[in-house]
Amino acid sequence: MGSPARVSTPCLRCSTRSAVSKDSTIQTRRTAKEAEGRQTVSLMGRLMPTIMRLRRSNKHHRTRERVRRRLQDLTLHPARTDPPRLRRTGVHIASRQDRGWMIHTVSPTQSTAKGTVLYLHGGAWMNEAVIQHWWLIQELAVEASVNVVVPVYPLVQAGGTARTVLPRIAELARSVEGPLILMGDSAGGTIAISTNLMLRNEGSPADLTVLVSPALDLRMENPEIDAVQPSDPWLVKQGQLLLSEMWTEEQFDDPVINPILADPDGIGRLLIFSGTRDILNPDTRLFVQHAKQAGSDVAYHEAAGQLHVYPLLPTPEAKSARREIAEAVRDLVTAHRDSR
Repeated sequence: MGSPARVSTPCLRCSTRSAVSKDSTIQTRRTAKEAEGRQTVSLMGRLMPTIMRLRRSNKHHRTRERVRRRLQDLTLHPARTDPPRLRRTGVHIASRQDRGWMIHTVSPTQSTAKGTVLYLHGGAWMNEAVIQHWWLIQELAVEASVNVVVPVYPLVQAGGTARTVLPRIAELARSVEGPLILMGDSAGGTIAISTNLMLRNEGSPADLTVLVSPALDLRMENPEIDAVQPSDPWLVKQGQLLLSEMWTEEQFDDPVINPILADPDGIGRLLIFSGTRDILNPDTRLFVQHAKQAGSDVAYHEAAGQLHVYPLLPTPEAKSARREIAEAVRDLVTAHRDSR
C-alpha cells in the first residue's frame, strides 16, 4: 500500500507559524478565561480535573521514558479488543476478521440502519477501546439509527503507523453503505480526519466528519500548548510527542498525516468538540479557523473548563455533546434517505 498523497499548502504553513506567536498565546489564555466566565460549568465538570489528578491519569504520559515503559507493558500484556459483555438494549454486535484485523459492527435492532458511522477509537495510538467508547458507540447506533463500524487497528507497539493504517481505514470507508460518517476521538480523531483527507483527494469525502478532541498538529510546536499544560490533568506534551513520532514515523510534513498542514477545501461537513483544559485545544482552534477561512461547513463546540475527550466523560456537558452528535448524525442520514 502506498503512502498517503501529499497536498502542497505553503500558505497554511506560514499562517500556522504566525498564529502561534507569543501575543497569540497571551490572547488564548485571556479568551479561555473569558469563556469559562461566560459558561456555567457543572459540579461534575468542575470535579473531573481533581478526579483525574487523584487517579494519576497522566502517569503514563509524563515523560518519554514512561511512555516507553507503558508500551513495553502493553506489548507483554495486550488489552482485550472484544466488545463489552454488558450491552445496551436494542443493539446487535457482529465481529469478523479481515486480513488480520478484527472489525466489529454495532447495529440497531429496533430500527433500520440508514447509514454508517466508521468509528476510530482514541487512546494515543497505544491503547485499545475502553468502555466509554463502547457506551458512545452503542448510543449512536440506537439514537441515530446507524450501523457503527469499529475496526481494531494496529497500535504503535504492534507496528501500527499512519502509513500502514490509514490506507486500510480508507479502504474500509469506501466499502461501507452510505451515507458515511467518519468519527473519532483523540488519536482516533486524527485518523478520522486523515482518512477524510485521503477520500477528499480522491474526490469523495465523507458526508460528515465528527472529531472529539482530535490531535491536529502532531509536531506539537504551538506555544499555546505550554500555556494550557498546567490546567490539563490528563495529557502531557512530552509523552504525547513520542507517540506522535512513532505514529507518523516523523513524517510531519505530510498534510494527510499531519492535518494542520492540509488544505481543508472540499473536506465536507465537520462537527468538532474540544475542551479548554486540553493541550490539544489550541491546535483545534487553529484548524477550525483554517477550515472556516476555506469556506468549509464547520460546527465547532468549545466547552470552557472541560477536559480532553469530555463528551466521553460522566458529566452533564458530555451528555449534551453526545446528544448533539446523535442529532447531527440522525439528521444527516434522515435527509439522505428523504432525498432519494
